[in-house]
Amino acid sequence: MKTNFFLARHGETEWNKLKKLQGQLDSTLTAAGLAQAKQLAHSLLTKSLDLVVSSPLPRAQITADIVSQELALPAEINVGLIERHFGRWQGALFADVKNEANFSEIFYQVTDYSPPAGESGTAAAFRMQASLATLAQQNPQKNILIITHGDILRCFLSQLQDTGFSDAFALYKNCCVMPVCYDHETLTFSLPCELAESA
Repeated sequence: MKTNFFLARHGETEWNKLKKLQGQLDSTLTAAGLAQAKQLAHSLLTKSLDLVVSSPLPRAQITADIVSQELALPAEINVGLIERHFGRWQGALFADVKNEANFSEIFYQVTDYSPPAGESGTAAAFRMQASLATLAQQNPQKNILIITHGDILRCFLSQLQDTGFSDAFALYKNCCVMPVCYDHETLTFSLPCELAESA
């Protein structure tokens, strides 16, 4: 028995354009971001989705609301899908923190290093893994769209063996989608996923 997830990042925001670290702060979707959310919905028309679940941050919620309205799907919020907390780096330009201690280990790898007063990549990955596992157990044999954030996606997917995605930054563009399958017998995630029939 399996649950199929489609993991997507929210639409483009104003801070994305400015290359600011958002973390658990927020900024509004751009016109392009709103259009990306609609395109995301259209790209998923054939996937027999049952549910949309989003991070509580407004940029994710708005993206999820657009998709759920376009596809006439129920939507809910899951706090475990919130973006990684970047501590005192939140709201800063990437250019202003790239020379900080352990920046590469914090932002381009998945380690136990964390930004000042922030969350490590390892902790963020396991938080998302636990949230998805719980969702899967609540929704066996369902196809679920997850709207979340770029860095927590990077951290989570890098933990899957043999994916090779830990440094593939292009994967986490706004409204890009990655399918992942949860196996209820082995209690593990795998990629790519085989689509189950909607229950």
